[in-house]
Amino acid sequence: MRNETFPTISLLLGARLRSTLDSDVASKRSAGAAQLVIIDGNLAYSHSAGYRDIGEKLPFSFDTVVRMYSMTKPITSVVAMILHERGAFLLDDPISKYIPEFAAATVLDVPAGIQKSVKPMRPLTVRDCFRHTTGYSYGDDFRVTAFHIGEKLTYRPPSGMYPPDLTIEQAASAMARIPALHHPGEKFTYGHSTDLLGRLIEIWAGKPLDRVFDELIIKPLSMKDTAFQIDSRLKGRFASTYYQKDGELIVQDSYRTSDYNKGFKFLAGGSGLVSTIRDYAIFCNMLVNNGKHGRHQIIKADTLQQMFTDQLAGVAGSFQFGLGFAIDNLKIGAGSASRMVKSYAWSGYASTAFQVIPELKLVNIVVQQQVPTYDVLGNTLSAQLREGLSL
Repeated sequence: MRNETFPTISLLLGARLRSTLDSDVASKRSAGAAQLVIIDGNLAYSHSAGYRDIGEKLPFSFDTVVRMYSMTKPITSVVAMILHERGAFLLDDPISKYIPEFAAATVLDVPAGIQKSVKPMRPLTVRDCFRHTTGYSYGDDFRVTAFHIGEKLTYRPPSGMYPPDLTIEQAASAMARIPALHHPGEKFTYGHSTDLLGRLIEIWAGKPLDRVFDELIIKPLSMKDTAFQIDSRLKGRFASTYYQKDGELIVQDSYRTSDYNKGFKFLAGGSGLVSTIRDYAIFCNMLVNNGKHGRHQIIKADTLQQMFTDQLAGVAGSFQFGLGFAIDNLKIGAGSASRMVKSYAWSGYASTAFQVIPELKLVNIVVQQQVPTYDVLGNTLSAQLREGLSL
């Protein structure tokens, strides 16, 4: 058996990463941020700077509770595939098998500028929910905005940070009445697909989504600071969100008054979780460890491999997306020592991002709390990490 070699974080690379993050905070481009890198199950690098609340001078740390938004999607996808392992559904089952309203689903057709709805060319399937080929957006396409508003399936102020004032059962029914932007499987359309998957999880498990998450992921992984709302135990570590205006950072959603403290009836499989960088790292490390956490096999290695396989061949050009994860081919290292590896990743609306590289057993996470998405810092740190790894 050959010896496996894993990348390492040099002192020089660590100093460069710290300098980049510190500079971003000092220049008021970010209120506060943290980065964490795990290699082969060991903490290889971590740094945090700035504040989770500027006004109160509360430091941003590794146990700061943040809104994960779309970084909820990979967790929802893993939960669903655990149920798939247990025989709850087949990937190509029609959605209408579980939510009958989708038997009458329609697709928007705009011939010669005349808008009308037509019958889909094939039934919408569970696989479409995982890979975002349902045709259901977040209502931001002008052709369907009025339908979303009419069904109250819209994200609410401030800046679309709060979910629709519906249950996910009501939202799924509403979605079935909204025409899809295209036929199932034709295109990648980012939107409510994973929220619909969350409702399907409830149906398959016979329990509310938060209870299923607790039983299949949160408790087995001891992700004690991960939930769908801020309870009294988490409030003291919850971050405020910010937006930039005229070179200053302005509070968008205060940790003290945020509706996250009350919780929402919309348990969004696509965007609803709050968590910490530490908790999310546990989830990511399980992914690079072939689905294992300690002695427990959370999800089978073969199932993860299926999730890490591109599902969009012929649909989205060069963009690759599996069952809940974006897939990319990345260059690690520099010069003659560099090589290509596969990365699986996603990000969140409040400027959070992660990537896992199973081949290197590497996890990289960057979190902030800024809306709309400020991804410059996360992208820069990730690029510096990849270029500076020694192999």
